[in-house]
Amino acid sequence: MTERTEPASEPSPPPRAFGQGVGTIFQVVGVMMFVAAMFVGCASAFISKETATKTWLVNVGWSRYSAQMAVTYSLIASVFFGITLATLGLGMQAQNRRTPLLAVIVTFLGMAFWFIQLVLFVDVHLLLMSAISAVLCVLFVILLGFALGAWMEMRRNPTPARFEILPADYKVPYSHMHQDPPEVRLERELEARRERLAVQQKELQLLEEKLRRKMKEKES
Repeated sequence: MTERTEPASEPSPPPRAFGQGVGTIFQVVGVMMFVAAMFVGCASAFISKETATKTWLVNVGWSRYSAQMAVTYSLIASVFFGITLATLGLGMQAQNRRTPLLAVIVTFLGMAFWFIQLVLFVDVHLLLMSAISAVLCVLFVILLGFALGAWMEMRRNPTPARFEILPADYKVPYSHMHQDPPEVRLERELEARRERLAVQQKELQLLEEKLRRKMKEKES
């Protein structure tokens, strides 16, 4: 009779895996937004002052919020939201309890900000800035959805208390490849070699004794 082998159960995903994945997304988006904003700010030095400042934008826009102010605030906000998203991504990967809720708040504020910018730029007929604002507004809507999912996951399965504190007996690894430094590994290898040599020496002694007994039997 053949025995029935039960199929191996699939390993369950780690707790709060979705939130950690969202943290990776936030990190990538945040770094890309920060680098892009810094590149735009630095690259403006290669063009003329009149083209970079565009003083005529002061006369268009809303009463106390001109298009020139909107462009300036957009660049500042890109740097701010880029750093904030990357920081929140690190917090979600570390499974901090408060980070998903902060991510929801930040992404909602970002969505609202870029929506206001989009309305203004469309009103003053700045096509490039309107397109950038629309893309960023949609991006923050998507990030808000991810943040809400991570927040609900954290509420269902919160991290234990004092989760981020390492235990007293925790040993800091030497590197990501080895737990111990080279000296400790070499000492452990030498000890293992000594044990193997001791076993081989014992085997040789037994063989020598066996050979002596056979020689004595032949002589007798």
